[in-house]
Formats: sequence, C-alpha cells, structure tokens
Amino acid sequence: MNTKLLHRLKFLFFSTMLLSLLCISCNQDDDVDVILETPSISEVEVGLYDNELGVVGEDFHFNAEFLAGELIDLVKINIEPRLGETYSSDWSFEMIWDKYQGLKNATMHQHFDIPAEAPKGIYDFIITVTDQNGTFLEEVRTIELIDAEDYPEVNPHLSVFGIDKIDVDGVGGFYNFYTNGDFRDEDNPFFSLNESIWSSIQIGGLKGDGIMYGLLIKKSLNHKPETVEAIDFSKVIVTEVVTHSGYEEVSTLKNSYNTNYNNHYLYGAALKIGATEDNNLPDPNPITVTNEWESGTYYYGFVYTNTSYLKSIFYYVEFDVVME
Repeated sequence: MNTKLLHRLKFLFFSTMLLSLLCISCNQDDDVDVILETPSISEVEVGLYDNELGVVGEDFHFNAEFLAGELIDLVKINIEPRLGETYSSDWSFEMIWDKYQGLKNATMHQHFDIPAEAPKGIYDFIITVTDQNGTFLEEVRTIELIDAEDYPEVNPHLSVFGIDKIDVDGVGGFYNFYTNGDFRDEDNPFFSLNESIWSSIQIGGLKGDGIMYGLLIKKSLNHKPETVEAIDFSKVIVTEVVTHSGYEEVSTLKNSYNTNYNNHYLYGAALKIGATEDNNLPDPNPITVTNEWESGTYYYGFVYTNTSYLKSIFYYVEFDVVME
C-alpha cells in the first residue's frame, strides 16, 4: 500500500476517533443535571401582628424576608378565591414588585389598601418570589377579608420581647442579649452554663382570662407548641408562668413592671442554665431525661392562650446553649 495513503488513512482514523470521543464527552456533559438553588421566604406577616385579617377598603400590612438562590427577580402577591368557599361576587387581586430585582436578600415591608369592592370571605394569600436563575418559590397563607365593624376587639399580639443575660456573678443588663428582633451580639448569641436567662414580654389586645408560658426547648426535640394546650411538658423547660384574669377592658399583659416609672423594674424569676428544676411554679418540673441540659441549639420564646376567647399567639428565637 502507498505509504502516503497509509499515513492519510491513519490520520483520518485517529481524527475520527478523537471527534467521536469529544462528542461522547459533550453528550455526557449535556446529561449532567445542573441543580439550581431556589429562593426562600421567612418572617412572613400577613396582616397586622400576622393576624391574617384584612379590612375591606382599608390599609393592609405585609412583611416577609426573601433570600435568593442567585438573585431576586420579582415578588408577587395574589389573593385568590379558596376552593369550597362562597363569595358575593367574583374577585381576585394581584400586586407585583420589581424593586428588589438584583438583590441577594431583601426585607419587604409593604402597606397597601384592600380594594373597597373586595367581597368578604376567606381567601388564599399567595406569595411568590422568582429568581433570576429561573426558579421560584410559592407560599400559600390564609387571609380573611372583613368589614371594619367586624374587626375583633380581642386580638392578642406581641408588642415587646426582650431577653436579658445574667452572668455567673449576677451581673446583667436590660435587653443586653436580644430585643425585638435583634441580637445584641449577632456573632455570638449563646448562653453558657450557670448564666441565667430572663425576658421582658408584653402582649396586647387582651380581655378576660389567659395564661402565658416562657419556654426553652432543645431544637433537636422538634417541638414548637403554638398553643398552651399543645405544650409537651416532658420536652420543654418552663422559664416562667404568667396569668391574668377578669380583664374587662382591652389590656396588655406584662411580665415586668416599671415601679413608679423610675426605670426600676420588677423582674420575674430568672432561670439558671444547668438548673435541676424549671420555673413551672408552684410545681416545678425536673430537668432530666428528655429535656435534660445539653450543648446545642435551643428555641426560646413564649406561648400565650386566652382561655376566655380561645385565641393564642407564640413567638420563638433560636440561640445556642454551651454546657462547658
């Protein structure tokens, strides 16, 4: 066989093989699924104090925090008729915001009017955040549209929530750990063995009788009760119990009192990290077995139930406890 022809055939053979390998490699690359990160939604408040109520023809409060997978594109709210509900007329509502476009995360605090023509009833409140990477997340909440005269007189809501840390020498400071959404030291939010925890809580919009429990709960127990009835006392550490009875006028429950308005506060009982019993007074529970102390992340907050009107609220924050 001609030598030049042989070389040419070899060249064509190896070129074809190389091209085939490249094509296979490209096809394999094409088969790899690219997992895109989706956005997330948190800290949602639908209505004032997150009461999921909207008054027809009046201002409405909405709050949420968004974290994009890549970057935020659009945020949208829809109020849509709920399956199985009946309404006096056909109606739906949509609002779209692009002002958060291009941000990695955003806190959205919006006020807008519920249109006067909106029929009363229970609706789906749909929150959608779209990411620039093409993904989106949709969260569905409930909203009830009512007339102003139907707004409930008793509407439990949190107005103050602060946490004090008292060190091993008994030295503390008012709201020196946490106050109304912010940790004083965001990089090191933790309690250590033999430090004590105390909180200042105010719950407004109350009448009649009610009870509040302060709770410290290991996150690993996956227990975050939303009503007093739902508390599993084998899984929680009670930090305090506060009750009220016979409120004839709309009032505020406070677990601390400013005596003589001179900034001298009457505190409730503090709870020491590492204590053998909790503050479920007058009958404290032992801190042992399921709820025994250990290093890790804890929920801390409160659950309140109005026993006269059967309405409840709750609130929790997370921080670490170090038992060393």
